[in-house]
Amino acid sequence: MAHVPLRSVVWAVLFVVQGLAQAQAQTPTQTPRGAATAPSDLVLRSSPLLEEAISQRQEKEGATHLQGLRLRVRPDLDMVIEGEASIRKPGLSIQAGQLSFDQSQDVVEATGQVRLSRPGSLLTGPKLTLQVDSFQGTLTQPTFELYKSGAYGQAAQIEFVDEQRAIVREASYTTCRRTPGPEWLPAWVLKATRLNLDEEESTVQAEGVQLRFQDFPVLAIPAVTFPMTSERKSGLLPPVMGITTTNGVELAQPYYFDISSNRDATVTTHLMSKRGVAVDTEFRYLENDYRGQARLNLMPQDRLRDQARWGWSSQHNGSLDTGLDSVGRIGLGLNLNRVSDDNYWRDFPRSGLVLTQRLLPSTGALSWGRGNLTMSAQVQRWQTLQDFNAPITPPYDRAPQIGLRYGQWQADGLDWSVQADTTRFEASYDRIPLASNAVRPVPRNGERSFVLAQVSRPWIRPWGFVTPKLQLHATRYQFDQALDSGVRAADRVLPTLSLDSGLVYERETQWFGRGVTQTLEPRAFYARTPFRDQSLLPVYDTGATDFNLSTIYSENAYVGHDRLVDNDALTLGVTSRFFDADNGAEMLRVGMAQRIRFSDQQVVLPGQSAAAAGLSDLLLGAGVRWDDRWALDATVQVNSQTDRVSRSTLQARYSPSPYRVLNAAYRLNQGVSEQIDMGWQWPLSDLLGRRDAAAESAWSRTPGQGLGPDRWYSVGRLNFSLTEGRMVDSLLGLEYDGGCWIGRIAFERIQSTVSTASSRLLFQLEFIGLARVGASPLNALRNNIPRYQNLRDSTVETSRFQHYE
Repeated sequence: MAHVPLRSVVWAVLFVVQGLAQAQAQTPTQTPRGAATAPSDLVLRSSPLLEEAISQRQEKEGATHLQGLRLRVRPDLDMVIEGEASIRKPGLSIQAGQLSFDQSQDVVEATGQVRLSRPGSLLTGPKLTLQVDSFQGTLTQPTFELYKSGAYGQAAQIEFVDEQRAIVREASYTTCRRTPGPEWLPAWVLKATRLNLDEEESTVQAEGVQLRFQDFPVLAIPAVTFPMTSERKSGLLPPVMGITTTNGVELAQPYYFDISSNRDATVTTHLMSKRGVAVDTEFRYLENDYRGQARLNLMPQDRLRDQARWGWSSQHNGSLDTGLDSVGRIGLGLNLNRVSDDNYWRDFPRSGLVLTQRLLPSTGALSWGRGNLTMSAQVQRWQTLQDFNAPITPPYDRAPQIGLRYGQWQADGLDWSVQADTTRFEASYDRIPLASNAVRPVPRNGERSFVLAQVSRPWIRPWGFVTPKLQLHATRYQFDQALDSGVRAADRVLPTLSLDSGLVYERETQWFGRGVTQTLEPRAFYARTPFRDQSLLPVYDTGATDFNLSTIYSENAYVGHDRLVDNDALTLGVTSRFFDADNGAEMLRVGMAQRIRFSDQQVVLPGQSAAAAGLSDLLLGAGVRWDDRWALDATVQVNSQTDRVSRSTLQARYSPSPYRVLNAAYRLNQGVSEQIDMGWQWPLSDLLGRRDAAAESAWSRTPGQGLGPDRWYSVGRLNFSLTEGRMVDSLLGLEYDGGCWIGRIAFERIQSTVSTASSRLLFQLEFIGLARVGASPLNALRNNIPRYQNLRDSTVETSRFQHYE
């Protein structure tokens, strides 16, 4: 509070009293004599008087308002306000039965139901002593409420250090809202001998802490720090407890380090009854020119495996400024993944890393670009985790790969590009587990260089498009050992000609009273590539593309450069779309396509069957987005010879309101797999017939805050194999929103191999306003269930006018 001369204060009080008396003497219908009549065309204009944030200048220069029933003044000494006394200025309001102001010391003393209101808190108590300029003083036997965290409590004394910091002694702290009744107790309460409140840092430091849940002590520690808001703050995160088949009883206690605004780290200690102690460390950083993270899992001694276990994963992406405009910037990317042993993926299937896979890539890449020219160089090596019952042939390492690309794209003219690449491929098959009579395969290490040049001339008009394209692919191989034919080198040069064309028809129509724009888009795509025998060439990085409504309009059926399929084929298709005429949103999409081969396919991958001349399988697809509640996607592949469905995928989503989502999917690959997948999040009150629509509507207006307290939610995901007649993966859980706390329990089962699976049971308590969960046990739900929502997604910041006094 700024220093205000007492004489000025007295004159201000007299002026306000006189103005109020004159206002009360007028009737509402009277117009003061001499006042101008209000114009009929009044125009509102913005005013700075109701700003959300108050500047320091406004706090210092803002007017001070005094109010009371009686006023006693001794000029230049002191002033006493009695009877409903209050003193108010920007950022501060003090109300009490009596207020005494010592002008010489700039000290306010308040007694009798003192109420101290500030932008972030409200405090009440019987007696307040406050030095106004420095905001130092004490409040005895206070109750307090912190608006940012929604917490409140009581204490023996509050000592104000300054405007942002205070010390609370013998305090209790909770975010549970009081309900009527003398027997009420908060669901959880934190008691501390001392609380250090720092509103500038939004943190609470507690000493002599005891945490009680349902009046039962659950934690007692000497000291702890926790945030007032959802902002990142260093401190303990809630522990996660579980029971797993591989680790036994497991307790994970994370600690979060808020290093700076762009760096943080999380260290999680895992206690496993079957294995021992492990530490999981994650470090993240974000800069203007680069970003990345690093994670280390370390177990000094695994009692089950009788060895030390570790896993390392790190990613870095950024660019380096050379300082020369003519050179530009150089990009750098690193992706490193390594584990200690072959059993890591099986023993730790939920470490949250790429380390849970059996093929672990480690890649270092440099890139440079200027204008239409780009260059890149990378080294990539693989760690293959072998299993005797299911061995894997390791992929080839790239040691190194150097690439160059130059191209020009014109709005109305020729588009052309040239791509060149040379790669050294190396692999070792020594670690592949083999049966006693099996012969170990021999890798074909060597180098591959290719140049791909292409030119096209697109004509694009509102009614359609036509794009002819010519490609020339030249490849040379150099092998360390001779091929079966005795040669140590091979060359291949192949041209490809393609013509892509399509039309667009459009009309306006009406569907169920909604304006709809419908399109009809026929498309024809022809590709021609002559045959070259490639059966003796190795397969370094090539695989078959998925056959769908996108890849059917492509020149090559393979990704990579080791196989170029011989083509003489025409693809015909048609798509129709329906758009909302008001907002342009796509409501419905249906399409179909089929390829006509004029000759048999001869170029195939090892073990792959060739496509015969004639009609390919018929592809059908549809997508429905009638509104935000419903979504449906379907793709069907019909065999042209048998007219039977060979592959299909049906996916549906129903989400009528927040925290209600149901996903279902059916996937069929004839002769290979047939699965049903379901995922959901749904309040159990709906199933029990106790839905309160009015209460839900009030809560749902605050995003990320659930549907209200005292509510159970069911969450889960089930993946069932119809082919094998068993559950593959499953996750079933319950969440309880207690208003000021959330309880979670989840059972998860993951199929590791065809014959083995691992399971775990997780428990967790989250105390709202005390700490945020850093790694929820239901992370798998957020990753696998579209539109899954956390019950406490964020803390809502309150406006200063919400508690204005």
